[in-house]
Amino acid sequence: MTLSQTTKTLLSEITTLSGNTLQRAMDLGTLIELASLHSRQQVLDDLAFSAKFITKSFELMQRIGKDGNGYEKLAAEFTAQVTRSQELLRAMLVSSDAMTNANFSGNYLEMNTLTLENLMKLYHDLSWYKNYRIDHATK
Repeated sequence: MTLSQTTKTLLSEITTLSGNTLQRAMDLGTLIELASLHSRQQVLDDLAFSAKFITKSFELMQRIGKDGNGYEKLAAEFTAQVTRSQELLRAMLVSSDAMTNANFSGNYLEMNTLTLENLMKLYHDLSWYKNYRIDHATK
């Protein structure tokens, strides 16, 4: 998918905000572009919210360990949010071209170890998108 100049500029600003730590920048750009093209900004915002929750929950789960207080409940919510985020990704892909759909389906929507790794990288980037939105909502 070709990104518009507006999306490229936004992606550049998010990259700078993240300290150049984006891991799936082109896929983030694609999601931003799809939201713009198909009036799915709310879906993207919901996806970014889920992504931020998932990344923070994962960090907490790693810190407290499987035997930690509240781990089971957190793990259940983590799994539910991953499922929800994949539903939101599918919603973002409605009306996308075949190549974009295949890329996202293969990288993020099949359930295997590699997909989960890819999802966590995309969630990282979406969290930075969420941070950007929060920073610019108050300005």
